[in-house]
Amino acid sequence: MVLEKSKSLVLGNLLQRLTENLRKEAQLFYRSQNIDFEPKWFPVIYVLSQRKAISVVELSQEIGYSHPTTISLLKELEKKELIGSTKDAKDERKRLITLTEKANELIQQLQPLWAVMTQALVELTDTENNLYKAINEVNQNLKTKNLFDRMTTIKEMNLNPVKAVENDIKVEKIEDPKLESIAFAIRRQVFVEEQNVSQERESMDDAEAIHYLATVNGLPAGAARYRLMQKGAKIERIAVLSSYRGKKVGEAILKKIVEDLRNEEKIYLYAQVNASPFYIKNGFKQTNNYFLDARIEHVEMDLVK
Repeated sequence: MVLEKSKSLVLGNLLQRLTENLRKEAQLFYRSQNIDFEPKWFPVIYVLSQRKAISVVELSQEIGYSHPTTISLLKELEKKELIGSTKDAKDERKRLITLTEKANELIQQLQPLWAVMTQALVELTDTENNLYKAINEVNQNLKTKNLFDRMTTIKEMNLNPVKAVENDIKVEKIEDPKLESIAFAIRRQVFVEEQNVSQERESMDDAEAIHYLATVNGLPAGAARYRLMQKGAKIERIAVLSSYRGKKVGEAILKKIVEDLRNEEKIYLYAQVNASPFYIKNGFKQTNNYFLDARIEHVEMDLVK
């Protein structure tokens, strides 16, 4: 086939075809057993059977789907009366997703089928190049360095393989939703993927913040935001992709935001303690306010004017 000549470039297409085939076969199996169940529902139903009650954001992270895709699945399951919701006892604003009695009864019918499907899938993937192991290895590689960073690094090296590419760093305040989505993706990679901060916590208060995007040679490299608080202007969420660290991107972001806030009486931030030397180097001083946020030790720091 023509596409196979492209080798690794066709990987996404091959995985999509494989996924579609597996889902189609699984759906045929469910129907042959007179079970009204869609394979795409499995991640949600299985996680809820183990976690009992979980927020939409936590569920999205567990199953590895985007928030909109998760919401779409939940709407389907709600129509089928397989899920319900309840208020979080700790935070009444938060909606927790739960299984209905109908879903629990359905799971009793599904469990023997899942055992059979597991046995068949183990048999199918038990090859010299075990698919399940290979997928786990690729996912681990992505956590170490994502595909975007890898492509960006290779592109820059190819531009000048002998001499290092001169870094043209630009930091801009952004309002375009497309640029904001890029900034949010950078923050998600740094805080959610690398530091295990929850997506809900990481994106909290984005609607009331002013956002920034940093580029290096025209390519996305870093992001940040600030909010005007009661006690002053608070700089937050400074994030730099791993392939651009050590190239003064963080300094450029901080300098730009401080410059934009030059008329503010007080500028402060909450720094991760291990990053405080960076902020001291760039004009901030530590206060005595130490605390834990997302299980990471932080310290409040003020800009010295």
